[in-house]
Amino acid sequence: RMGADFIHYLAVDRLTAPPDHADQFTERLMILPNTYLTNDHRQSRREVYVNGDHPVHGKEPTRAEFGFEEDDIILCSFNQLYKIEPEVFAVWMKILKDVPKAKLWLLKFTEEAVINLRKSATKLGVEPDRLVFSDQFPREREFRVKGMAELFLDTPLFNAHTTGGDVLWSGIPVLTLPGENFAQRVASGLVQSAGLTRLIARNFKDYQKMAVALAKNASKRRKLKEKLIEERETLPLFDTQRLTSEFERALLMSWDIHEQYGAPFHIVVAADE
Repeated sequence: RMGADFIHYLAVDRLTAPPDHADQFTERLMILPNTYLTNDHRQSRREVYVNGDHPVHGKEPTRAEFGFEEDDIILCSFNQLYKIEPEVFAVWMKILKDVPKAKLWLLKFTEEAVINLRKSATKLGVEPDRLVFSDQFPREREFRVKGMAELFLDTPLFNAHTTGGDVLWSGIPVLTLPGENFAQRVASGLVQSAGLTRLIARNFKDYQKMAVALAKNASKRRKLKEKLIEERETLPLFDTQRLTSEFERALLMSWDIHEQYGAPFHIVVAADE
């Protein structure tokens, strides 16, 4: 990825960069058992447990505040808009047409983008107001606001990275479709480390089918969210100590290899027992 001979290793996970993708990289791979993308949400973002109004984290967010009806099915994609390419947008519009009560929640980075995406929705047979745009949320409210969504639709061209971890900690299941390169596979590693491997689609047809099935089944959506919220304190994705320990073991292995052979080799780190 870096193309520099003085960078010997790249820390990855087995879904983001599986062994058979090694020829895509100039570095040797440090393949970690869980996501390579470490976060400290379990320590630093406890506001997801706040209920009601709060002096720091603001008012309790409501659907009406952000333009939703109580019976709307809120699908979202809080990724940067440049990650949305025509093929996935067309699939999203098919999902909305299949699920009349669904709306798609996006971030408003520019007014021009809002106009263009709504025009594109109209051309594909979807009412433009079913695309709901919000300004970026203030940090103190961000995770509580995002937690109102029911399913996050990832962008296959360029996956959610930090955003993926954020929404999973907020209690939103992530549906993703891995591609062939690193940036197109990061969310798969996050989803796997959150215990939601079933939400990794095989192709666009599968992605659409899974999204529609979940959007039409309130019980399944609720159970997925409840499972994620109930287990997030123990999931590998949010276990900073565990992720750190796995990376430290990889570093020690790399040093042992250097001392013995004087050259880097691919490393596979076993999961903690």
